[in-house]
Amino acid sequence: MYSAEQCQQILNNLFHYSLRAEFQAERQMARELYFVSTGNVNDDDACFDQRMACFQEFFVFEYRLLEQYSGSTIFETFLARAAQQCSLDELQNYEQFRSFKHSLFEVLTLRGDSELEVLDVFSGSKACVHSLPEFNFSGFSIGQIFDGRFLFFHGKTFFTGAFILHPKEVQPILNKTVEEFLVSNQYCQAGETVSWDKELESRQKLFRNISQQKQMISNTEKKKAVDLLRVTRQIAAMPRLLSNHNLVMALAKDLPTSVYIPETAFFDMLSLMHQLAYKELKCLRYKHIDPIKIYEGPDEHLDHIQMPKVLPSKHIPQSA
Repeated sequence: MYSAEQCQQILNNLFHYSLRAEFQAERQMARELYFVSTGNVNDDDACFDQRMACFQEFFVFEYRLLEQYSGSTIFETFLARAAQQCSLDELQNYEQFRSFKHSLFEVLTLRGDSELEVLDVFSGSKACVHSLPEFNFSGFSIGQIFDGRFLFFHGKTFFTGAFILHPKEVQPILNKTVEEFLVSNQYCQAGETVSWDKELESRQKLFRNISQQKQMISNTEKKKAVDLLRVTRQIAAMPRLLSNHNLVMALAKDLPTSVYIPETAFFDMLSLMHQLAYKELKCLRYKHIDPIKIYEGPDEHLDHIQMPKVLPSKHIPQSA
């Protein structure tokens, strides 16, 4: 009998695999890109553990390697190696994770602390999803919209536990943003593809730019505060350039097929979800500002806001 405990163990095995020394440099690069895109967190932030969990899943399931097995994710690299080391049953257990779904979800029904009925905000589909042993849904409520990922495992669906909960006040704004995204030319279509080598070339160029900007910061004397702030703002604007808006990672479409290149197309909704995650972090940073203003406005203007001496005691929903 397959269980949530087995699903959790497989997920933990993938996380452990991603910590190998051979992926250390790629992991650092992925972390730079992820936190530039979604907002940097400090280790004393209340949301630090949750954001690191989100990054961990991004690195395993979505970040595409530049060096070894170029174009594949950590997960796909694991599958390629597992084919030579695991039994057929074990391999099939891991293969089921290929059909994971990462999206924005709205809570429709709460069934205790271990089961939710959710609506995929992008596709409009509904699903009944269970929790894994290492967390529960005690912090969720009806109407909550959140960034999450669930896995299919032997006929059941399980959320992984890495969530970004958006303030309930901004639900109408989120719905409108998604509607506009789906009808705009930013949302990719199956026929609009970019070869994986071009995407990796673009990513390398972006990372070089980030590295150069960071070097400028390290070379800037503390007394040159204005220059330091200017360079920091340049880095903050870079997430909008992370990927082609019409990207479908239908890899190996334009080049000879490799066993290390996935066949599954990855749709480019990540850019939008990362932008929303950035706004959610701003809500935690600037609790004196109405979340609606943060989600409606551009990100950059927040860099100019000064924190008040006394903050009003207004509750802002925290990430789980």
